[in-house]
Amino acid sequence: MISRETYIELTTFGIVGALCFGMDLSIYYGLTMLPWMPTFVAKSISVVSSTLFNYYLNKTWTWGQNNHDTKRFTRYIALYSVSGLLNVLSNEIFLQWLPDNEFQMLIVHTEQAIQKPFFTIKLDKFIAVIGATVVGMMVNFIGQKWWVFKEESGRMQ
Repeated sequence: MISRETYIELTTFGIVGALCFGMDLSIYYGLTMLPWMPTFVAKSISVVSSTLFNYYLNKTWTWGQNNHDTKRFTRYIALYSVSGLLNVLSNEIFLQWLPDNEFQMLIVHTEQAIQKPFFTIKLDKFIAVIGATVVGMMVNFIGQKWWVFKEESGRMQ
């Protein structure tokens, strides 16, 4: 059984992660809509952007620290360099493994007997981003709890 403190940390870490995942996914999808943008570049930009936002939210909310600590930020960047690389690599691996499928919502004009696309999701990209995020999330929680924020991870109860 996990302690109350760890449960609270996991919950807030999960909420922060969900927010940053939404940011990551939005940036990634937006950039991959550009025909000249390689997926690994788009994923790298989205990971860096969401990582910086994630640091601020986790530092202040999950781990309850408001001080400016260059050593801690350096550890965080080192951890996220490793997990970011794993995120980008696993995203590419998932894209290779998954079939190229998309989900479309259509607008049907019955009078004209035509269908127009309303909304399209590339399922392979969506599932790859989720898989890559799970890989990074596991590394990040363990690294933050036991290395980056270790000396001040306790919360007042």
